Amino acid sequence: MEIQAKPGPGRFQWSTGGWFGAQLGATLWLLLLGGLMLGQGRSSGGVVLALGLLVNGLGVYLWSARGTREPYPAIQLFLGACSVVALASVLLASASNPSTGASSAPSLPTLLVYPALMGVFHLQETASRKSSN
Repeated sequence: MEIQAKPGPGRFQWSTGGWFGAQLGATLWLLLLGGLMLGQGRSSGGVVLALGLLVNGLGVYLWSARGTREPYPAIQLFLGACSVVALASVLLASASNPSTGASSAPSLPTLLVYPALMGVFHLQETASRKSSN
């Protein structure tokens, strides 16, 4: 039985490819980072891996609730959660390898991509709602 997705009032609408493409793009690196850290013998890699799985679970939950949730708040919630998990993961990766100072994680400024996307999406949604009125 197919879930009838709740339509959004603006630009963002539920789309299987769009949702899972965004989810994969926002979280795959977390899963890879956790696996790499575990492979290097760093137990904190398990935490990073768990955080990546947790945020993916949130993505699946939001998708499964698309019949009652609007798409724009759902994507903003998902990206906000990704940004928090990404920050925690980068800090864990950096702290777990203090002797060399080397980290397999991206630099902190790289994580600004999450709030930047949230801001762009907000502007797009706002513009779309204004033009439809």
